[in-house]
Amino acid sequence: MTLRTICGTGGAVAVLCVVVAASAADSGSIDSQNLPDWLRIAGIECAGKNIAQMRKDLRTWADGQHGRGFILIAAPDGERRRMWNTRRSSLGAALDIEGMLNEAARIARSEGWLARVGRLFGRGEIEDVKPVWTVDTPRLERYLKYNVAPILARPPRPARLVLQSGAPKIIDGLAGRGIDPKTSLATVRDALRDHEATSAIVHLSEVPPPVTSADAAGIVDEIASFKTHYNERGNRKRNLEIACRRINGTILKPGDVFSYNDIVGPRDAENGFKMAPVIVRGRMEPGMGGGVCQVSTTVYNAGLLAGLDVVRRQHHAFPVHYVPPGRDATVVYGAIDLKLRNSGDTAVGLIADGSNGWVSVRVFGKRIPGRTITIERTGVSSWGAPRKTVKSPDLPAGKTVVVDAGRSGHRVTVWRVVRQNGKLVSRTQLSRDVYSSFPRIVSVGTGQRQAPKPPASAGVGSGSPVPLSTGPTSTSN
Repeated sequence: MTLRTICGTGGAVAVLCVVVAASAADSGSIDSQNLPDWLRIAGIECAGKNIAQMRKDLRTWADGQHGRGFILIAAPDGERRRMWNTRRSSLGAALDIEGMLNEAARIARSEGWLARVGRLFGRGEIEDVKPVWTVDTPRLERYLKYNVAPILARPPRPARLVLQSGAPKIIDGLAGRGIDPKTSLATVRDALRDHEATSAIVHLSEVPPPVTSADAAGIVDEIASFKTHYNERGNRKRNLEIACRRINGTILKPGDVFSYNDIVGPRDAENGFKMAPVIVRGRMEPGMGGGVCQVSTTVYNAGLLAGLDVVRRQHHAFPVHYVPPGRDATVVYGAIDLKLRNSGDTAVGLIADGSNGWVSVRVFGKRIPGRTITIERTGVSSWGAPRKTVKSPDLPAGKTVVVDAGRSGHRVTVWRVVRQNGKLVSRTQLSRDVYSSFPRIVSVGTGQRQAPKPPASAGVGSGSPVPLSTGPTSTSN
């Protein structure tokens, strides 16, 4: 059956003209391409519009869609459900307007001439290009990492060492919790690509403890100890005790590195630390957490005697009073750390205490029978503080005032000596420290000399003169 028999000669010619005109329209640029009235994009009718006009309409529509609410849901076992009510755009979701327009143009171009003829007689169906969402994966990852994960996180608790009747005992660790980043990312991303979806599940996963009781099975003996004395009370004592509590019970598996800054944490008021004297550029000044270097020094010496490897250690600007030069270890949170590695075959644990005027650190592990470790110092020398004179017009000429007493310089080399059954096994240089001297600063006056004070005069009045007193005098303030 031909078009002629269906429509007659005139009708066939009209239909063919429509088909040819439509085909000719396909050859223009995509922005100027007219879209058919039977096509919609995301429910928006395309009748009488070209691609450029539809782009404007879609952008206006998309602005509202990007702000649609979207809920992230987490349901931890045994806890109330947590929800984050946010916007699709905040999670990195955006409508792919150009992709939707290209799909509409493709559908319009791909329609065959027979289908077009059918639509002339009302036999065609409305076609709707569905909304297409894209997701900025890095942005979604950041939202999950910084907005969701911290609230759901429950850090694992590592196994801890305690003393029971003087003997080491291990308290097993507890698993923690965190979001499952891979599964959560995929689930939320898929939901955001679904135009109708309004929520997604955040998946959780168990975080095993970094140290378990099985890891600490080899801790059976006290293998080393070291302690330092202090007389201070108040803030410095408090700082020492806090630092010791943070360290107490720490277990290092073989290969683990002890980081003083990681374990003790920031020395700030939030963590309980107080202001106390600290060494700053060779001088004692008030600082937050003053005193914690005595704890790091005590840990350092106990670690040396236990055979731990020194990964990082730095001495103070000048020697401290609680250990000889070369045996100290300074720390500054975020800048200077003390790091010791357990290079042995079994775990070791630390017991630290800062009460009763002593900082004490004991190291437990597996004793090697017959092995002894000692620390030796050689090449010890010192030199006095140089004098530095500063002229001061604020002082009378010839008058001197000591502004800073200065510090002597020191040089020392420190060795660790290991013996087995009295025979030398190794003698390893640990450090070669040079403590720079700090000058003794004396201020010399260059101002105007003070005139001598006149002698006290006798009182003047009627009658006989009043004699001067020859006895001692005193004043009260």
